Amino acid sequence: MNIRINRSSQTPIYLQIKCAIQNLILSGELSPGYKMPAERKLAGELDIHRNTVIKAYGELVDEGYLIVSSKRPKGYFVKEIADDGVPFKRFFPLEKMIRYHFTDKEKLFLDIFSRSEREECISMGGIIMDDAAYPREGVEKILQNMSREPRNEAERMKKNICSVLFQENMYVSPKNIQLVAETNQALSHIMTLYLEEGDYVIAEEPVVPDNASIFRNKGINLVTVPMEPDGMDLAKLETAIRKYAPKFIYTMPNYHNPTGIVMSLEKRKKLLELAGRYCIPIIEEDSQRDFRYEGNRLPSLYAQDRYRSVIYIDSFTLTFPYGIKTGYIVGPTDLIETLERLIVVDETFVSSLGQYILNEYIERGYYQTHIGHLVKHYAHKRDLLCRCLDGIADKGITYTKPRGGLLLWCDLEERINERRLYHEAESRGLLIMPGFLFYPKGYEGGGHVRLCFSNISDADIERGVQILSEALEHSVE
Repeated sequence: MNIRINRSSQTPIYLQIKCAIQNLILSGELSPGYKMPAERKLAGELDIHRNTVIKAYGELVDEGYLIVSSKRPKGYFVKEIADDGVPFKRFFPLEKMIRYHFTDKEKLFLDIFSRSEREECISMGGIIMDDAAYPREGVEKILQNMSREPRNEAERMKKNICSVLFQENMYVSPKNIQLVAETNQALSHIMTLYLEEGDYVIAEEPVVPDNASIFRNKGINLVTVPMEPDGMDLAKLETAIRKYAPKFIYTMPNYHNPTGIVMSLEKRKKLLELAGRYCIPIIEEDSQRDFRYEGNRLPSLYAQDRYRSVIYIDSFTLTFPYGIKTGYIVGPTDLIETLERLIVVDETFVSSLGQYILNEYIERGYYQTHIGHLVKHYAHKRDLLCRCLDGIADKGITYTKPRGGLLLWCDLEERINERRLYHEAESRGLLIMPGFLFYPKGYEGGGHVRLCFSNISDADIERGVQILSEALEHSVE
C-alpha cells in the first residue's frame, strides 16, 4: 500500500495514515470490500507502533470509510460508499445559540493576522492592505463637495454593485442583492439560514481557518476535497457528494486562498453540471477577483449557472479599504428576501456616509481607474517576491507563480519542519503563515507556507526572503 510518512510534518502520523487511506478510497484505488492490511503488518511496513495504525483505522471506521469484522473473515474492510439514491433533505432555517470557540490552529491564524497590522516585524502573514494602494484620486474631492446628506445609500449601493458586476458579464438587479459587512458574515448568514447542526458542507482544501471555524461553530461538518493545478478535484468531489449528501459546495474559483489556483473554464462547467445533477447549491466567493495580473478573465460560476443554484459573495474590503466594510450576496430573489428578514440592519450595514463615499467613487468613474492602479502595484510586488524566492530555491522551498491574488503558496521539502520554520522566521523578525493551519484534519507529504505581499515594501520583501532563507537552514529535521 502506497503510504508515505513525513516524520517532519506537523500532522500526527496517525492522521497522515488516515488521510492517505481516505484518499486511496475516494480515488477508487481501494475498492469496496478490500481487506486492509492487519494492524501489525501495516505498522511493520511503515516502521511505526501498532497503536498508531489502530488509531488511524479507528477514525476511518468512525467516519464511515472502513468497517471492522470480528467474525471470519476478520479485519478491516473498505466500506461501500452511498449510491446516487442518497436522500437530500429540504432546507429549513434554524435559529440556534452556540458557545463560539476556536481550535489551536484557528487561534494561531488569528494571532498572526492581528500581528500583521502592527509594525513590530516584517509581515508576510495576514492579508492587510498597503496604505500606498489606497484610492487617492477623487476621494478628497468627494469629501469636500458633499452636496447633500446621505440618504437611502443602501439601495443606491445595490444599483452600483449591479453596474460593477455588469463589467463581469453578470446581469443582476438590485432585488438579487443583499448587503453585508464582509464575505465571512455572508457565509455565516447563509449557514444560519439553510443548515441544521450535523449537516455537511464541502470545501476545497487547504481552507482558510476562519472559514473552517464558521462551519464548525455552527455544528456543521466540513468535508474537504483536495485541489489540483486547475481547481478542485472533481472526481473526489463526486465521491464525497455521494458519501455525505452535502447541503452546499463552497469554492473560491479565482485566486483561491491560500493556493492562488484559478479554476479552469472546463472545470467550472463540470462543477456546475455536477452540482445540478445532485441538486446541491454552490457558494462562490470572489474576494480576490480584481487582482488579476495576467491571463484572460474567466466567467464566474454565477454567470454560467443554468440551474439558479449559485450564491455569489464578494466585498469591497480589499479594493476600497477605508474601514468602509461593504460586502454583498447575490442570489435568487427568494433567498435575498429571506436574508433581509434574517439580518439585523444595524449590525450589517455600514454607515450611510461610508456608502455615500463609495457610491460617489463608483459613479464618478474613479473606481475602475483605481482597480488598474491596484493591479499594477501588486503585480510588481508579486514579481519581486518570486524573483527573490527563485534565489533561495536550493533551500527547500518552491512555488507556482499565481496569475493573480495577494499571496504565494509555497511547498516545502519533507526535510523542512514547517512549525520550526515559523518560529525561526519569527525570532528573526519575519511573520509568515505556516501551511498546517489550512488543513483542519492534517495532510500527507511535505509542508507549506503562505506568503502575503499585500502590505510590504520592496525593501522588506528582499529582507524578508533573506530572513526566510536563514530560517530554512535552521528548520531541517
